[in-house]
Amino acid sequence: MLNMEIRGQRIELESCSGIFSKDRVDNGTLLLVASMELPEEGSLLDMGCGCGAVGIAAARLKPRLAVTMVDTNPVAVRLARGNIAANDLDNATALESDLYSNLTGRRFNTIVSNPPLASGYKVIFPMIEGAKDHLLERGSLQLVLRKGINAIPAKMEEVFGNVEIISRKSGYRVFLSRKT
Repeated sequence: MLNMEIRGQRIELESCSGIFSKDRVDNGTLLLVASMELPEEGSLLDMGCGCGAVGIAAARLKPRLAVTMVDTNPVAVRLARGNIAANDLDNATALESDLYSNLTGRRFNTIVSNPPLASGYKVIFPMIEGAKDHLLERGSLQLVLRKGINAIPAKMEEVFGNVEIISRKSGYRVFLSRKT
């Protein structure tokens, strides 16, 4: 069982082997959850949700926010669904999707991710490019990255025409691009 306390909320999550950071909530995820900019209502997409830490935190912090969590790994989606139920959330759902493949026609106020750096740019660049079509006007893409990975924020700047660092801690940075 993973425990996370964020913005005064205590969240317990089940995880297992084969899921990123299965034994503890990693520092990048903790920084993203602590600093992500969330609308009071609307919709949020947690891309590459794993066991659901980011999406569940967002759903707990903003009960009027509709949270969709997606992952390509069916085990991660099963865990996220279980964690949604265990945290008694009615404003969150989890589904299997290869990036935006099962989100056709859906748009969000916010897309957040601790992207799978091990998958490389062949996954992360399409995630950034696809975000623009899946964000509402003035919507934001927020990614947490380790310091020293410069190609990803450069890609965010290229796609959105803007990128800023909204938080930094322990070698991690949270980058935000806004659709204008």
